Order: sequence, then C-alpha cells, then structure tokens
Amino acid sequence: MRIGAKGKYTRQMRSKPRGLGVCDYSGLMVQHAKMVKQYEYAGMGLYWTGFYVNPKYQDVPNPQNLIPIIKLDPVPLDHARPDPIVYDAQSTSVTIDLEGMSGSILLTEEQLDNDTISFTGSLLGSIIVYIPNILTEFYANNRTTGGFSLGMQIEGNVSEPLDIPRLEQNETSGPLVANNFLNLSIVYH
Repeated sequence: MRIGAKGKYTRQMRSKPRGLGVCDYSGLMVQHAKMVKQYEYAGMGLYWTGFYVNPKYQDVPNPQNLIPIIKLDPVPLDHARPDPIVYDAQSTSVTIDLEGMSGSILLTEEQLDNDTISFTGSLLGSIIVYIPNILTEFYANNRTTGGFSLGMQIEGNVSEPLDIPRLEQNETSGPLVANNFLNLSIVYH
C-alpha cells in the first residue's frame, strides 16, 4: 500500500518509508535518496553549487564559464635580422589624365592600391574624385591646370569633399591623404 501521496515524486511503500526532500530548483517534494548534486563549470573545472535537485530538473553544466586557455606569445628572437626585401618595397604610382573633364569620377581599387596618385590635365569644371571605402593612405598630386578645383570623397559619403591643393612648381609631392572609413583627411602637406 502506498502512503504520503503528496506529490508525483514522493510515492513510497508503508513497509519501507523513506525520507523526503525539497528540490532546490523546482520546489517539489522528492525522495531524498533520488536527489542529485547540481554541478556548474567555473574557474578551472566543475564545482558543486550546493543545490540538491530532482534528476528531472538537473541542468547540464555549460563550459562557457571556464577560464579560457590562451596560447602564449611566440618567443622573441634575439638580434633579429628582418628580410630587407619586405621593408624595401618599391613605391608605385599611377597618373590619371583629367583633360577636358568635369563632374565626378570613381577610382578603381587597382588605382587606389598605389602609393602615389597624380592627376593631370586641364579641367573644364570642378571635379570630385570618389574612392572606394578601403583603409588606405596615398599621396595625391594635383598637377591639373585651369581655374577649377579637384576634390576627393569616399564613395557613398555625403559630406564635403576634401580639397586637393595644386602643386607649386618647386613641389615634388602632394599631401598624404588617409581614409579611416569615416572621412578623408590630409595627414600632412
């Protein structure tokens, strides 16, 4: 004959009564002998949370709370000898002829991949040169003629274009232009 039918997990025999306990997660009465310890990951491994729970309500420990194992940095070399070929790369340049143009043009990524971009020709109107939104730095040489301005802008940006000043006769290089994904700026001139 069964006694103590107070809950679904507490049924017991009259001849063999057993102790009852409250599941710390569900709050239901459970036979004490069937309760299990609840474990969680923390620090370097599993630890007991101090809770006894019904096996039906036991959580599977999640290792997201473990301390991540980070690989060590490589050991630095004493008296390193860097490869001169990597650091002595030749600078590249491209010349874009704007003769008789006005309005706007779009540079390609191949043109923007150069260290120096020179613009030449006689302008018939102000020109805005749009560049792809790529993190880059390059020298912009404005060698154009005519009474109009040459500006640069990031493709899709609606702010005022960056005015590229003309080179004087004794100047060999124009300003260093940098794109930081938000706007163009002259690093130095």
